[in-house]
Amino acid sequence: MNDQATPVSPSRPRRWERSAVEEIPVLDLGRYMAGDDGEIERLAAELGHAQQHIGFFYITNHGIAQELVDRVFAETARFHALPTEERLKLLIDDQQTGYAPMKSSQIEDGDVAVEKSPHKPDLSEAIWIRRDRPDDDPELVAGRPFRRNKWPEGLPGFRETIRAYQQAMEALGRRMLPLYARALDLPDDYFDPLFDRADIPVRLGHYPADLVGDANQFGAAPHNDAGFLTLLPQPEEDGLEVLTQSKKWIPAPVRRGDILVNGGNCLVRFSNGRFLSTPHRVLAGRPRPRYSIPLFYNPNFDAVVQPVPSCVSADRPAMYEPTTYEQYIIDYLARVYAHRRKPG
Repeated sequence: MNDQATPVSPSRPRRWERSAVEEIPVLDLGRYMAGDDGEIERLAAELGHAQQHIGFFYITNHGIAQELVDRVFAETARFHALPTEERLKLLIDDQQTGYAPMKSSQIEDGDVAVEKSPHKPDLSEAIWIRRDRPDDDPELVAGRPFRRNKWPEGLPGFRETIRAYQQAMEALGRRMLPLYARALDLPDDYFDPLFDRADIPVRLGHYPADLVGDANQFGAAPHNDAGFLTLLPQPEEDGLEVLTQSKKWIPAPVRRGDILVNGGNCLVRFSNGRFLSTPHRVLAGRPRPRYSIPLFYNPNFDAVVQPVPSCVSADRPAMYEPTTYEQYIIDYLARVYAHRRKPG
């Protein structure tokens, strides 16, 4: 498990049962999205199995318009085609928003370093954008972290398209919360108050074509996602790989029109280790440029992240101390990302 913490109880928790699932399953949300609440039980069972044994699954008939997804991919390519000096005006900072240049991201997380040698800087670049807030937003005015975006100039329509995308994907995330709750044997509305002001960052990434680095260098090095769940509309180019429970890297096939979903370390905490946060990586050197537009659907910043009651028992005592999501993400980023580390 990637996200380590001092157990609340000194007892050693009983392990959740795992199986070596070697193929990413597909969940059809069509009838559920159309209002058939009778689908919750079936989908929750499928989601729970996927999340407990491989940590990834595709969703189809999810309600996100392909036209919107295509526009976001186009805007991502348009941003990365800007002159370097224009992108560097938006250089990423401690808000974890803005532009991360080529080779500037270096994940340093020993828990997922499955190769023998250390990972090298990633052969990719990205711009991070979080929830857009008005200038008079109280939390932004107060200087709270992760509240201020950096938007490029000279790209009319870029901001509007990304905001529309975040709003649509946030609505999809909210529709999925009852499935996660039911899969964890909780009331369907259990997570709702923890996500009514969700953190919804997007990472608009670019993996240049034919760019092959040194040994053990990737477009994105093996890593676990930090949050609750990740929603990844499918690109045109492959390259994403997932580490199964049998320690085998398998490709995540491109399924145009579908969305790939995976759990993060925050979900591991809520589920007390029942659900997986699975390492994954992106290979470098694809024949064509690869663009990626994941949205990370995470709790409110003041939400308390702690094991839910249904996942705690005498056999499985709580493995994680309660913490707010904001403090959790601050600690995670400081531990994992080299650009957030202070000298010494």
